[in-house]
Amino acid sequence: MELREIEKTKIKCARKFFDDINLRFAPEMVKYDVVDNFGRLMELVKG
Repeated sequence: MELREIEKTKIKCARKFFDDINLRFAPEMVKYDVVDNFGRLMELVKG
C-alpha cells in the first residue's frame, strides 16, 4: 500500500506525539505507539 505524503506526515507526527507521551507518563506501565495493520496491533496486545 502506497501512502500519500500527507498520510506519511500524519504518521510521523503521531510517532513524535506518542514518544513524548511515553517519556512523560509512566513509561514502565503504558506504551503508546502507532501500528499500520491489525496483525501488528494484536501482536502488541498479546505481547
